[in-house]
Amino acid sequence: MKTQVPADLVKAISDIAATIPLARRLQLYEFALFLQSHPLPTEETLNEIAADEALWDTQFAATDDEKLAKLVASVESEIKEGETLPMFDERGEFVERQ
Repeated sequence: MKTQVPADLVKAISDIAATIPLARRLQLYEFALFLQSHPLPTEETLNEIAADEALWDTQFAATDDEKLAKLVASVESEIKEGETLPMFDERGEFVERQ
């Protein structure tokens, strides 16, 4: 099912924002800021991403499964023992550590 795009997108977004709780409006605003600061990728960027993914796939395919399993077990043990710190705070913001 294809969504009908309103002729006046700014008004449509404003109308939606007016009907949702303040916390969601703040999320909508933060997401709009994110979109504004992250332009759509160019053809060149998409090609770079595809090349990087191909390299990652090749490197991952060459990974020793036994070594990877040991690494996973080590990480799971650290989590179980409470030896890890959260990556995000209660607002979902990334926590930077020194």
